[in-house]
Parts: sequence; C-alpha cells; structure tokens
Amino acid sequence: MVGNKSAERQLHKSRGLRSTSRGITDWSEANSELVVYAIERASFTGGALRLGYSRDGGAYAIGIYGDGDPYTVYLPAGGDMDAWLNDIISLYESIADDQAVARRSPKNGSGDDLPV
Repeated sequence: MVGNKSAERQLHKSRGLRSTSRGITDWSEANSELVVYAIERASFTGGALRLGYSRDGGAYAIGIYGDGDPYTVYLPAGGDMDAWLNDIISLYESIADDQAVARRSPKNGSGDDLPV
C-alpha cells in the first residue's frame, strides 16, 4: 500500500485508527497489562472505565465512573500512555483505600461494633 494514501486512509478508517499530525491514536498500541489493571482497579471499587477517542480522533479518551460524577480524561496522540494509565490506576487505588477506611469506621460512632 505504499504510495496509495487513499487506500491507507480507508484502512485506518476501517480499523478505527485515528490519524493526526501527532501520530495515530490506536488502543492496540497501549500497554495491555496496564489497561487490564486499570479496568480491574476500577471494577474493584464499583467503578468503570469507558475507552474511546476524542471526537476529532486526535486523542485517547477514558471515561471515569465511580469518582463522583462521571467525567472523561484525554491523552493526545504521542502522549505518555503508561504514565496516564498509572495515574488512573492510582485514582482507583485511592478510592479503594477510602472505601476500606469507611468500612473499618464504627457505624454508630460508639466503637461498640469494632472487632476485638
């Protein structure tokens, strides 16, 4: 397909690839272990992730659920995907820590329900 830009663009469209001046956004290029771990951390807390692209296709998008109102974070093509995913993992680990503290807190405030 070298030299045939039209066919190359069509291939990218059919595979869901987004070509920008900074490169191609393609989730298959992400570290799959980090993606799976981020999903695992989110689901452990009762949250969820939505993976996608920005409307113009120039950035990766992850919808964050389980941290208050849902929101979306973006990473431009060529950005540090591993650092971005690690930040999302850290967010959900922090949520899990908060949930663990809440479970250990006395429900009635008297301390009577604490294990001995």
